[in-house]
Formats: sequence, C-alpha cells, structure tokens
Amino acid sequence: MSTVTLHHLVYQSTTTLPMGDQELKTLLKQSRDWNAQHQLTGVLLYSEHNIMQVLEGPKDEVFYIFNKIEQDIRHRNVTRLADGEIQQRNFSQWSMGFKAVASSEFQHLAGYLNINQADFLPPTPAQNDASLHSLLASFVADDVIRF
Repeated sequence: MSTVTLHHLVYQSTTTLPMGDQELKTLLKQSRDWNAQHQLTGVLLYSEHNIMQVLEGPKDEVFYIFNKIEQDIRHRNVTRLADGEIQQRNFSQWSMGFKAVASSEFQHLAGYLNINQADFLPPTPAQNDASLHSLLASFVADDVIRF
C-alpha cells in the first residue's frame, strides 16, 4: 500500500471583478464541493479584490486545481508564493476555510506584505515556504473563520 505524499501551495491573485457576499458564497460552495471529492483542504483569504489561498492535499490534485485557477477569468496576476511537500495538513478540518478581511487586519502580523504595492515581494525571499504557511495559519487562528 503506497502512502500519498501531501503537498501545499500558497498563491495570491487579484479578482477581475469585485466579489460581494453572493459571489463569495458561490465560489466557496463550488470549492468546498470540489475539495471534499478530491482530498483537498485549505483556507482562502479575501480582501479588497485580493485573494490569498492555501491548498493542501495530494500533489496531483493540488497542481490540477491550481492550473485551473491560473486559467480562471475571475483571477489575474496569479502569483505562486510557496509550494512543496508537507508532513501534515494545517487546515485539515476545512474543505475550504474562508475569511473576508480588511487590509488593516493584516498589519499586525509578523512578516506582513502589502500586496497592493508593486514591490511587495522582495527580490530574494526572506521567508521559506514553511514560515509563509505558518504565517497564514496563525492569521486564520486569530479570529473566527467562516465555514
């Protein structure tokens, strides 16, 4: 019996149109249904046209859905921030945890990057994949996640 290697991928994108409550609910329902059927978990943060998402699961499933996201007309400027093998899931209880946030809620986080600035990513990453993943995990643990 072979064991499935877990993989995570973190990306950031900008939505092509604003997403109101109804659009977000539709997206979350679709994501949760898909993720439950394909052993994917994760969390999605949405703020002022910006999405940051962590996907976790079997590598082939993570890359399959990420490729679909890259082609999705609702996204532009899709930027992969981190990806790699993980030992365990950080968001195992959520087929897709979700939180809509104001940009001011990010500022208290260690390692905060303002994605609205053109140079928000340093030329050489100061953080490794694990610290970025931990940063997102600590952020969603700070307040209530809607799921």
